[in-house]
Amino acid sequence: MKLVIFSDVHGRKILLERILRFNPDADNVISLGDSELTLDYLSDLDIISVKGNYPRDPGLAYEHFMTLNGKKFMLTHGHKYSVQRGMKKLANKAMKDGIDVVLYGHTHIAQALYVNDTLLLNPGSVYSSRNNVYPSYCIMYVSDQGKITYEFRESETNMVIEIGEVRQQIK
Repeated sequence: MKLVIFSDVHGRKILLERILRFNPDADNVISLGDSELTLDYLSDLDIISVKGNYPRDPGLAYEHFMTLNGKKFMLTHGHKYSVQRGMKKLANKAMKDGIDVVLYGHTHIAQALYVNDTLLLNPGSVYSSRNNVYPSYCIMYVSDQGKITYEFRESETNMVIEIGEVRQQIK
């Protein structure tokens, strides 16, 4: 199963549509908030979406939960968990609820880290990165056996910028 995951589009439809053209074989497309696009627009494209902290995400929930090939996913923008200050609150929520993968946005920084066996992944920002990585999104694969692999890609060129197996513990 192929997932296309992005966050923080901030109204840049051209960038989003380019990513969709790069990935016509995606099984699911996920927006992690601050898209600044209408619910109708996102729904028409079958994009699974959550609300960000920006006021133009009407009609969306702050969190979405789903199970794919036996793995429990939580989608959130992340601001309600203060991810700009660290991952502890988000990691605790994931462990408490038995979540395998947490997808979040908000920081505009592409990263992946593991807390025990829980993957916390931020695809970065499609439009504006806040570190030395190009504006990015993520492609994630979930095998029928539940194995997860992912890669970060530049939103402009679709070039792979990092293939992840990052492991880190939250203290």
